[in-house]
Amino acid sequence: MQDSEGFKVGKDMYNGLTIDTSKQGWSDSVPTDTHQQLKDAIEKWKESGIRALWVKVHKAQSSFVSVCVQLGFDFHHAKPGYVMLNQWLAEQEENRLPGFASQYLGVAGFVLNDDNQVLVIQERFNISHKHWKLPGGLADEGEDLAVTSQREVFEETGVEAKFVSVLTFRHQHNFRYGCSDWYYICLMKAVGGSIKPCPQEIAECKWMDIDEYASHSSLTDTNKFVVQCYKEHVARGSSLSIVPTPVLSYNKKTYHNIYSIQPSSDAETDTSQRNIQTASDMGTDATQGKTQSSPDTGTDTSHKTDNLEL
Repeated sequence: MQDSEGFKVGKDMYNGLTIDTSKQGWSDSVPTDTHQQLKDAIEKWKESGIRALWVKVHKAQSSFVSVCVQLGFDFHHAKPGYVMLNQWLAEQEENRLPGFASQYLGVAGFVLNDDNQVLVIQERFNISHKHWKLPGGLADEGEDLAVTSQREVFEETGVEAKFVSVLTFRHQHNFRYGCSDWYYICLMKAVGGSIKPCPQEIAECKWMDIDEYASHSSLTDTNKFVVQCYKEHVARGSSLSIVPTPVLSYNKKTYHNIYSIQPSSDAETDTSQRNIQTASDMGTDATQGKTQSSPDTGTDTSHKTDNLEL
């Protein structure tokens, strides 16, 4: 942080500034002269070539939101505890500020046992019509999809399962809050545990023969397609799987899991399972956006909604 025009600010690599209200030394009430102070500062920053401003307003200083709005800031996103606003200052350039996250990431487990049965559930609160589907839900922040598949299956059903391969995925638009949705279906192998449905989310859970599941009258078109993909995979005798490998990022500070087609025998090894956990432990760089980066907003553990529909 540095001092600039009476504010403590952070400067990014794109010549933008971030004001974090928790760093200003204010009490719960924002000083009365802050409106004029910020107005004057904006003019000085424009003259000095600052391209963009970000303001992270914490709950304790929420009255500062109205000050920012009056001075031309717009809302970017909100999370528990804060709201982020921004303003583009470089009038001679096109606004290059990135939008906030526009995609959900969900994961379902297509879990098989030694009897060639698939693990299926019925949701507790889906009262429109009861139907059998695969266990799954949203990935947590910073969680790799292979890890999500293992966690979601265990949380919803009590069954421990090993990730084998990505089987297929769906991309749909205009989903919740107008966002798009990626939903990955992971082929998995049951390795332990017994069926203990989550009482808060799951009404029923059981093993069902593949053919019975494929022809069940309650199946959605999407689930019919998924099970058909699996059956065709088996019929072809495919020896390939889509599995992750940790690869060092461009700045050599973290690892990304890169999913690629590999021989199935490799996907079944303990090494593959260690790789999944290693990349998750090392962390992933999830930065996305346009040329202009967004400020570091820290890690958030927002409530997630499970059981996305297939």
